[in-house]
Amino acid sequence: MELWISFAFGGLVCGVLGFLIGRQRAGPRRPMVTVAPKPPPPPRAAAPVEIRRVALDEGSANVLNALNNRLAAIGALADLLHGSPLDPERARALMMLHGEVRRAAEITQHFLELSEHPIGASEPSDAAVVLNGVLAEREVTLRELGVKLDRNIPHDLPMVACPMAQLTEMFTRLLDFSLRRLRDSQPPRELRVAVGDVGQSLTILLSDSGAPLSVEAEQRLVSPFRFTQGGGGEIEFALARALAQSAGGTLRLRPRPTGNAEVIVTLPKSVLTPLAQTTATAPSLPKLRILVVDDDAVNRQAMRLLLEREGHEVVAVENGLEAVERLGPTTSGFDAVVTDLQMPRLGGRALWEQLLEERPQLARRFVFVTGDRARDETRRFLEECGQPSVLKPYDLGDLITAIGTVTKR
Repeated sequence: MELWISFAFGGLVCGVLGFLIGRQRAGPRRPMVTVAPKPPPPPRAAAPVEIRRVALDEGSANVLNALNNRLAAIGALADLLHGSPLDPERARALMMLHGEVRRAAEITQHFLELSEHPIGASEPSDAAVVLNGVLAEREVTLRELGVKLDRNIPHDLPMVACPMAQLTEMFTRLLDFSLRRLRDSQPPRELRVAVGDVGQSLTILLSDSGAPLSVEAEQRLVSPFRFTQGGGGEIEFALARALAQSAGGTLRLRPRPTGNAEVIVTLPKSVLTPLAQTTATAPSLPKLRILVVDDDAVNRQAMRLLLEREGHEVVAVENGLEAVERLGPTTSGFDAVVTDLQMPRLGGRALWEQLLEERPQLARRFVFVTGDRARDETRRFLEECGQPSVLKPYDLGDLITAIGTVTKR
């Protein structure tokens, strides 16, 4: 029973994200306007790569915020249950549930990068390294199926504007789509993988020698949620295409009458310089007195228990008005205030702005924890306020690091 919880939860997340992606991409058509031709402009230097920001509508932002709140609560509760005395079967189910929550959290974070980063300015990654790594992970399956691999992946490719985890997920889905087709076909089995540098994009081609795709199969692949019966890799293909589109790229299927099914992916080149990867360790903090403000009861309780387990004294309240009462008129007695942004009566932003005018020293001890990073207004506030923020569903180490930052001020 416990295992079905993980599978059902993952399906729910994928369905929500599919709805959001489709909703975001859809928009009103603009009427065509005929414009008189203009004389060609004088020659000039090549224009820089266009950076376009994608905005989510209010409804999509609300759905993502609610989903992140639930993931944060489930993840925190799973963290609390780790180390509890459980029989082996339930302990294994708990570990699987915890892993599924973390993977679901990664999916929402990748989707949020659609609005947090301009297209072309996402975290850069090396497509050659990622693709070779995915092929290495499937090496045993390729050998068992007797697949002849034709690989053409140059090592000096430019970086693409797509986070490594997202790129890995996309390539894994596409490779599994091809392996599913090859498994159902007769030998000889062949798989071709080629990467090319074309203009401002990289082009990745995956071609397999599986059976020719029928018209119905092509329709299921390009519109997977219109059909209730399938089984031909529609979900793998749909998720890979959603990941490519969220990075500002494209993914299309080019059927071949000879039997090959070619998948062509284009991804924008990165306009950023890759940063050296560093592993941040959570600081060891002395015992602190922390005020937690969150209207979500489960999130509030889970965060309180986690921080208490770290040795801190924690007071948890439901909204900004209760926080003002706890903080008192003069001296707060709190080393840090950890608050959600969106709350009834008095939200985290309004609470901070009120204290910034009346007690600026206390306002400098704020840490914002929110799942509402999709809105431009929220993003601008978090960038301009100068206080650390942690995105729900949060990692406990990141939260401790942020608290340590404000207590040193």
